[in-house]
Amino acid sequence: MKPDLRSFTAVELVSYLQEMGQPAYRGRQLFRQAQALAAPDFAAMSDLPRSLREQLAAQARLSQPQICARHLSAARDTAKLLLEFEDGERVEMALMLYAREQSRDRATCCVSSQSGCAMGCAFCATGMFRQFRNLSAGEIVAQVQAGDALARELGFSGVTNVVYMGMGEPLANPQQVLRSIELLNDAQGMRIGARRITVSTCGLVPQIRKMADWGLQVGLAVSLHSADAEKRRRLMPGAAHWKLDELLAAMLYYQERTGRRVTCEYALIAGVNDSLSDARKLVRFLTGSRILVNIIPANALPERGIHAPAAAQCAAFCRAVREAGIELAVRELRGADIEAACGQLRKRCGTDRKAKAETGEKTAAADTPEKARQREENKAECE
Repeated sequence: MKPDLRSFTAVELVSYLQEMGQPAYRGRQLFRQAQALAAPDFAAMSDLPRSLREQLAAQARLSQPQICARHLSAARDTAKLLLEFEDGERVEMALMLYAREQSRDRATCCVSSQSGCAMGCAFCATGMFRQFRNLSAGEIVAQVQAGDALARELGFSGVTNVVYMGMGEPLANPQQVLRSIELLNDAQGMRIGARRITVSTCGLVPQIRKMADWGLQVGLAVSLHSADAEKRRRLMPGAAHWKLDELLAAMLYYQERTGRRVTCEYALIAGVNDSLSDARKLVRFLTGSRILVNIIPANALPERGIHAPAAAQCAAFCRAVREAGIELAVRELRGADIEAACGQLRKRCGTDRKAKAETGEKTAAADTPEKARQREENKAECE
């Protein structure tokens, strides 16, 4: 297969073009086109000579996924794209939009690092796809570029933050994830600051330690979901190889090496991990760690019997954790009406659901008054 120049660093592109007999500055131009300007193909790179563009098209390629479907939530604060790459592999990515009156608007792109997942988490739709592959750095960058274009179309100034919380386990594809972060962070590329990038992992302990040694100020979020070893094994079989104390040690190592505070993600699932006993185990696990807990009322996955707890149960759990001195935040609920919320990405957007051709049209009916009331009540009581 032809090399994907969207995955190349500026230094590599300079070297690549010099081998073609081109001056170094042509490599820097090519990098800017592939990264900052998100050129869809070589023909669009008007600052390069036509002969060079033709030569590049003959011997190389640029990752440029086709947008198969796109959806906008009823609240117009979350969008989802179904993207198809050259080999027919599909992924979903989400875009969360935060309009602010007194500070800079924020647009967060939630990217996929694999086209499925082997972790097998009980509450995650992506784990249903066991036939998958790792995505290249260029394919990850291309998702952010697609999100950036959509954000601008919706009236924002572009993507400001990136979270590796889409399909797949990022630290099972560490080389391409690291390369994509370096490309996104490059001053001649999209210039997304490392502190505005977060990698989420199921808890692969050796990889967390290696990530700590990357030398980047990237945020780390670890999916915990239970501080009971046996319960966590049932919820997250792919991450159960390491003991909880090994996982905690890796998180503390990350904090020590980077100075960045680690977040533990905890999806509250009705009747599974939402009891006061579960709260007390979480408190014992994290006491003295400075780790932040991010509570996520579970997003519905009916085929696996996953539902959020009642508002009162959620509130009781949060109160027990906070009163024990553990800092806790409740994730804002958004995107569930287009299956773009945490754990719902499944690359079926536009296949077994009716897709709308234009952004701004909804694929799910707007919330009923009762659903909207219940969502707001859950959020208020948990907070």
